[in-house]
Amino acid sequence: MKSKKYADISAATQAAFQKEYQNLKPVLEEEARIKQQLSRLDGQVQKSRVDAGQTKGYQVTGTDVLWSGWESRARRQLNMELARVTAQKLASMDALRLAFGRQQAVERLSEMQKAERRLALGKKQTY
Repeated sequence: MKSKKYADISAATQAAFQKEYQNLKPVLEEEARIKQQLSRLDGQVQKSRVDAGQTKGYQVTGTDVLWSGWESRARRQLNMELARVTAQKLASMDALRLAFGRQQAVERLSEMQKAERRLALGKKQTY
């Protein structure tokens, strides 16, 4: 195959890889956002436990039960979102791996073709 064709194929596989990477990027950002929210929720839970012991009437008014219910719902919702995003991430990672493999294969074929051409030129010059 001509080196021009390898260059064209290489450009196409590079573009495909970049497209898959760009598709993955927002998914990774959303995953980081959700994990940050879960971390913030954990911090709020720890703070509320400390504050609950120091605040009079917290348990008497039922605020602890309301807080616990809200925290459970919020955590469940965030975990469901995280599961959805993780599934998207895994699918995107598979597509990215495939595009990367194709890109690497084309680069190797191109390098092999260049090496063969150099070898052939070297043999021509010795005769």
